[in-house]
Amino acid sequence: MIEIREARPQDSRPLTHIGIRSWEAAVVSWGEDIDRIRENAHAAYRDFTSNYWDRILLAHSRGTIMGWGARENLDHQISDLWIDPEYHRKGAGAVLLAAMEQSVQSAGYDRVELETHARNANAIAFYKHLGYRVTSFSVKYSTSLQQDIEKVTMCKEFSGTADG
Repeated sequence: MIEIREARPQDSRPLTHIGIRSWEAAVVSWGEDIDRIRENAHAAYRDFTSNYWDRILLAHSRGTIMGWGARENLDHQISDLWIDPEYHRKGAGAVLLAAMEQSVQSAGYDRVELETHARNANAIAFYKHLGYRVTSFSVKYSTSLQQDIEKVTMCKEFSGTADG
């Protein structure tokens, strides 16, 4: 059974490792040179999970953390969703995403948005399967990775709430 809970400060280290493993699995699939940017990515995950643990929900089963998601700005955007590759296609992502959507909706927003890498076909298909649609394509500079990143923004509307 997959359960959701709020992150705690002591979760930072395992959340960092899950983020890195998930990121590497995605990046390798489209041929990026991860060795060149791995150190920057690791620092970014470490800093984020240490500083924003209070904005993170995590999925776990029998005490094992399977993945995590965050709303960095506590608005209608999900800034992060990372599932340990060991738990891909086992329901953790869908359960965690539903919990993240509920937190956005409970905050009074009528839609949820997220971004993913434009070449991350698996993530885009996952989000589309769960009711998201692509709303834009952009290229953004990542200060943590020190390079431009191609992104797609995806959106899902809720019914019956007022936009906050």
